[in-house]
Amino acid sequence: MGKRILTGAVDIGGTKIQVGIVDDQGELLDEKSFPTDCGKRSAAEAMDKIWQILKEQCGRIGIEAGELRGIGISCAGPVDPEKGTIENPYTLGGWAGFPAAEYLSALSGVEARMENDANGALMGEVFLRKLQKRKVLMITFGTGIGAAFWNGRTVHRSGRFHPEMGHVIVSSGGEKCYCGHRGCFESLCSGQALNRRAAKAGYEDFDVLYERAGAGEAQAASLLDEILQDIRNGVWNLNIIFKPDTIILAGGFARRYFGMIRDAIVSDSCGKEDFVELFEILPASRDQNPALAGANMLFEVLES
Repeated sequence: MGKRILTGAVDIGGTKIQVGIVDDQGELLDEKSFPTDCGKRSAAEAMDKIWQILKEQCGRIGIEAGELRGIGISCAGPVDPEKGTIENPYTLGGWAGFPAAEYLSALSGVEARMENDANGALMGEVFLRKLQKRKVLMITFGTGIGAAFWNGRTVHRSGRFHPEMGHVIVSSGGEKCYCGHRGCFESLCSGQALNRRAAKAGYEDFDVLYERAGAGEAQAASLLDEILQDIRNGVWNLNIIFKPDTIILAGGFARRYFGMIRDAIVSDSCGKEDFVELFEILPASRDQNPALAGANMLFEVLES
């Protein structure tokens, strides 16, 4: 057996930053996280802390940091993957424009590459599940809605920034989103949006709404049907464009309500083979953060 190839892996989110070392099989050898605190901590200070953690992790594994193949960064977008800069004023306030990849490369002496978090997580799922030759659509239902597509060779891109597929229009109603439109997928079907919709109808949150609908309450059932139709519309938009072989449902909301979302998607696509491919629906991996394993793909895809 040859020597394992090790890669530094970083996942920068609005709440926390995870740092680890992964091998070329996707195994996470060491991992540590710390609060992002972008309101109190500058981007440079965060990168310094990331590098300090990586050095400590390399020491525990028994390698020099310079032996890493590189450092793969997954970051809440928008990001500019070509320049390796953070361009996110929404959840990483004050860090926009910071050259994270260049900064970490200078600190470490190895190449650092950056992707947005949606693509990073998708790459990790593709890598861990050996789906490299399949067409894979990943939809993340969390605080917002993110989506990414693997076309059987690489991730789908559109210009400098990741295409914000969570903002396809699914309804003519709803509150105005920060994207500037009403009725977009994220503003109606993200975890936060569903809690808002439930509260507006007099329920504590979506969990209570779902429970009441299941108990046969007419108002709750009616609103749940409306929500499920919005989810169907959003997934249909993406499904009919990309025609994936596999759909992966990720995020906290999808983990909790995987069966509900899966059944809604299946029922909407049944008998419509003239429009969409036959596909399987999978839950996201739970053993580890796929964005860390995706650091491998970030280098392999760009080198292929």
